[in-house]
Amino acid sequence: MSNMASLSSLVLLLAALILSPQGLANYDKPPVENPPVYKPPIEKPPVYKPPVENPPIYKPPVEKPPVYKPPVEKPPVYKPPVEKPPVYNPPVEKPPVYNPPVEKPPVYKPPVEKPPVYKPPVEKPPAYKPPYGKPPVHELNYEKPPVENPPVYKRPVEKPPVYKPPVEKPPVYKPPVEKPPVYKPPYGKPPYPKHPPTDDTRF
Repeated sequence: MSNMASLSSLVLLLAALILSPQGLANYDKPPVENPPVYKPPIEKPPVYKPPVENPPIYKPPVEKPPVYKPPVEKPPVYKPPVEKPPVYNPPVEKPPVYNPPVEKPPVYKPPVEKPPVYKPPVEKPPAYKPPYGKPPVHELNYEKPPVENPPVYKRPVEKPPVYKPPVEKPPVYKPPVEKPPVYKPPYGKPPYPKHPPTDDTRF
């Protein structure tokens, strides 16, 4: 309602000014105070903005060149020689160690059994008995029968093989024989004669 009243009053003032321009020529116009016009807030609908998807940017790998670092040469550090004081080691006296006498048990030696020795049977030759009733024979003319000793058995003796190490003869050094060169005078080629000189041809 207040808005409508203010609009009607403004319309009336404008009509009065238009109708009487001369009467109001010298009239100081009061300051026109325009009432504040209410402007309702404009509600703009929200604008849909799709999300911007930026494509992935390919960044090639950056290859840094190798940085040359010169070798660091450290100056030699002087270390003075360490002189250790001599350590006194007192002589160690070891007590005598008692060694009881060792009693060895008796060693059992089995009896040695010798193999039986083969003795061939001794065959005695038959004793000669002269026939009974014959006259006695004189001892000088009597010939005793030959005594045949039985053969004695001798076991074969087996000698163990004797090891003979191989004899290594040292190599004999033979110096190289250097034959002296034999001088052969050239014959048959000019200006030499075809035959060697003889006593007749020599002057």
